Amino acid sequence: MGSSIFRALLLLFLAGSAAAQDQDQTDTTQIPQGPQHVAGQVVRPGRNKMVPVPNVMVTLHRVGTDHAAPLDSSHADATGHYAFDFRRTGEPGAIYFVSASYGGIAYFTPPLNRSVVQGEDAEIAVFDTTSAPVRMDIRGHHVVVSAVDVNGRRSIAEVFELANDSSVTQVPSATTHEPVWSALLPPGASSFEVTQGDVPAAAIKFEQGRANVFAPIAPGLKQIAITYTVPASSFPLSIPVAKETQIFEVLIEDEKGTVTAPKIKEVAPVVLEKRNFRRFMGPDVPINSVVKIDLPTPAKQTDIDPRFMVALTVLIGGSMVFALARALRRR
Repeated sequence: MGSSIFRALLLLFLAGSAAAQDQDQTDTTQIPQGPQHVAGQVVRPGRNKMVPVPNVMVTLHRVGTDHAAPLDSSHADATGHYAFDFRRTGEPGAIYFVSASYGGIAYFTPPLNRSVVQGEDAEIAVFDTTSAPVRMDIRGHHVVVSAVDVNGRRSIAEVFELANDSSVTQVPSATTHEPVWSALLPPGASSFEVTQGDVPAAAIKFEQGRANVFAPIAPGLKQIAITYTVPASSFPLSIPVAKETQIFEVLIEDEKGTVTAPKIKEVAPVVLEKRNFRRFMGPDVPINSVVKIDLPTPAKQTDIDPRFMVALTVLIGGSMVFALARALRRR
């Protein structure tokens, strides 16, 4: 049941996030036909405005379930402009986009959802890099806690929305080996997985009670999603708030139980496939506060696919994520 629910949620999320990102554009559910054209510019932050980046290598990509590969590449011209003409092939749902490599980091356009994509929609913003600390704000922190499974454990999914509001990409230090960003994990956590998000699994290390991120984090919004399990006896569970969090959300698959923290209140529950999740949410949860999740040990035990928990979290937070990302990109 978990995998079918996961696929359904993923489809709903993709449909909703596309609408949130491009409400003023044509319906992206209509696959463009015939010749395709993309023309844009590679830019980076200047003193008072974005300035062109000349001669950068740009690559047109295709990613689908049948195959994934670069389709074409060239250097941007002296003013940072590039253009590609191509035709869609293979499965209709394949995604096409353009990347630019700058300072050893790859930057991307949004998916090319129309026959002609140009201007801002084809712009690729690149950034200088630094290994010095860069402020990472927490736009959202979502926690989903499952019912107790047949092994007496609960699956937990955590999704973080990190905002790098600087004009540089932070990269891991080659000398100190410090992570770019880190999150505290609860005692007794195990069975770690990195799922849907903007950071590859190989770039997140689970060590010494923390999830350490060693991937570059460019300006804008990045989503990091992890899952793990904890013993049912771990509750009440306390989650420290290391930085002020714009939206903190907790979902629990229990009729009884409480979630307490400054500014967090219970809101309308989420019901899917006859499974009920109580929902707690609060804005601007202050730094150094603690979110306490107190749950009973129920008699009924279930077998939960952790991917389902992540998909549900991303579905609920998806519209906010894309709205924030669009605002940051336009800024």
